[in-house]
Amino acid sequence: MRLRTLLATIALAAVAATSAHASARPVTAQDRALLARAATYEEKIAEQVTARLTGRKASVRCGSLGMSDPRVLGVTPLLDQQSFDYFLMRPAECTYLAWFRQAPARWDPRSCAGEDCARVGDVAMALAVVAHESYHVLGYTNEAQVECYGMQSIWFVANKLGAPVAEAQALGLLYATRMYPNRQTQTPTYWSAECRDGGKYDLRPASHSWPS
Repeated sequence: MRLRTLLATIALAAVAATSAHASARPVTAQDRALLARAATYEEKIAEQVTARLTGRKASVRCGSLGMSDPRVLGVTPLLDQQSFDYFLMRPAECTYLAWFRQAPARWDPRSCAGEDCARVGDVAMALAVVAHESYHVLGYTNEAQVECYGMQSIWFVANKLGAPVAEAQALGLLYATRMYPNRQTQTPTYWSAECRDGGKYDLRPASHSWPS
C-alpha cells in the first residue's frame, strides 16, 4: 500500500510538471547583465554538468528569462538560429539541482519518502532542463529533437551529480513514462513519434535500455 501511495504521488507531481518546458529567444541586454556577474554555487553545478555533456565551456545563469510564460523553465538565446555558449534557467530549477547534488538518494523515485516524493517530478524536470538546454548550446534548434535528446541524457546529468547509475536511469524512465507522453497534447512542438527506442531520434540505437 505504501509503495502504491508513493507511486501515485510521483505520478501526480510528474503530470503537474509536464506543461513546463524550455525555449529559445534572441539575446537581450538583461542576459549580458546576468553573465557579467560571477556564477553562484547552483549555477556552477549546472555549468559543470553542461560542460561534461557538451564538451564545451558554457555559462549558466539563474534569473529572469525575459519571457512572460511562467511554464518556460529554461531558455537558450539564439541569433540567426545559432546558439551562444550560455543558457538561463529559472531560480527554482537551480535550487532543485542543488538539492539533488547534496543528497541524490533522497530523490530516488523508487524509494523516496513523504513530501520528497511530491518533489521528485520537479527534480527530474530540473535535470531535464539542463540536458535540453545543453543540446541547444550544441546548435540543435528543433525542439522535438532537442527534447528527445535531452530526455535520453537525464540519466547522464543525474549520474554526474552523484546518483548511482540505477537511480539515474530510474529518473530518466520516470520522465519518459510519466512526463514526456503528455507533451503530445500539452506542448506538441516538444513531442515526436520518432522519440522512442529505435526511432530517428534514438541516440543509442544499438542499446535498448530506453531512454538511458
